Amino acid sequence: MPKQRAKRKKTGKGKSKASNIGVFIVVGLICATLVWYIIRDTSILERSKNDEKSEQEATAPGAKGKNSNNGSQISPTDLSAAPAEQSLDLIIESTLENMDIASHIYRRQTKPDSYIYNVPLNRGEMEMNYANMLFKGYVERGGGVLDTAIESGSKQIMTFSKKGDPKKYQVVLYYDSKPYATKITSRNIAIVVDDFGTIGGELLEGFLDLPPEVTFAIFPEMHNSVHTMDRAHQQGRESIIHVPMEPIGFPKVDPGKNAILVQMKDGEIDRLINRFINNMPLCIGINNHMGSLATTDPDIMQAVMITVKARDRIFLDSRTSNVSVAYQTAQKAHIPAFRNDIFLDSPDISKKTMDAKLEQIISMSATNNSIIAITHCHNKDKLVYLREFIARLRKEGFNLVPLSKIGKYSVPQIL
Repeated sequence: MPKQRAKRKKTGKGKSKASNIGVFIVVGLICATLVWYIIRDTSILERSKNDEKSEQEATAPGAKGKNSNNGSQISPTDLSAAPAEQSLDLIIESTLENMDIASHIYRRQTKPDSYIYNVPLNRGEMEMNYANMLFKGYVERGGGVLDTAIESGSKQIMTFSKKGDPKKYQVVLYYDSKPYATKITSRNIAIVVDDFGTIGGELLEGFLDLPPEVTFAIFPEMHNSVHTMDRAHQQGRESIIHVPMEPIGFPKVDPGKNAILVQMKDGEIDRLINRFINNMPLCIGINNHMGSLATTDPDIMQAVMITVKARDRIFLDSRTSNVSVAYQTAQKAHIPAFRNDIFLDSPDISKKTMDAKLEQIISMSATNNSIIAITHCHNKDKLVYLREFIARLRKEGFNLVPLSKIGKYSVPQIL
């Protein structure tokens, strides 16, 4: 019996040791967990302080418009991330700054119940519809609401408001180049030559000898289309696809094969433009051949721009109609858009016409320092005419630039 009791006591002692070890393990785990939480909370607090410090530095006086990574000016895309708690006053002024409209150019009026911004635009640098979209996009991104948008004569008037702010904010847009007179330091012109794809040989070589800034507009699916595109690309010359579109008077007035017609459905237009782009992938965009009817149809132009945007191309409105909606539709689709200002070889290529056209361009440049002109490549006489025209333009102080460098505006992602 004594042995049995001794054995039982020994066994009980072993169990006690095991229990103690278990307790130590549990306590150790609890302590480790507490230490981990303390370290984590300290790290989070430190990061929070650093973030707060960075934010204060970024918004401190003298840091406005700067990027903490490289010190560059805030782009429109950066501004789109502005906090919603910003006042509409600040958002509007930031938008003006990003549009490169200095404070001495626009006028801000204060009334008991509203602020009014009178914003003159330089027609040669900023389209009114584009400016309209910028203001609307930025204000809505900042939590504001567009209450009204009206056209009054030659002005566009937008009224904005924001929850919690009893005041109204009105932006009045209109064209007036006078405030920008001191800013215009150079006169640029882009020349686009239409109807390539049908010519070759010596005549094509003659046009290829023109300055590389001259842009070629090439008919799709012609016997020299791809060859002309390749040669232009080798020179570093920009080219676009010269897409036939339905004119007034069709079919008596024939735009050529594979034209975009107003009775086409969206899917047909999409397939046709995609086919042209697939065949001529080095062309950076398209412009219309004829199209005095098609370019006035908003639905047709919308279908065109959907595909042009999807393929990341630019659009040039040849303006074969005074009531074309192509340019505005391209802008609304957020596509880099351009618009022809003058046909150089219409009605003919006489010296009298050249003198008149040159005088017209000089007159336009007084208020528009970025001009686009179109001519054609039908024969050698037109080549000789264009060579002389370019020489006279340069003598008058004009800079010849590629199409994509004329009046191009980056469309912010918020729009």
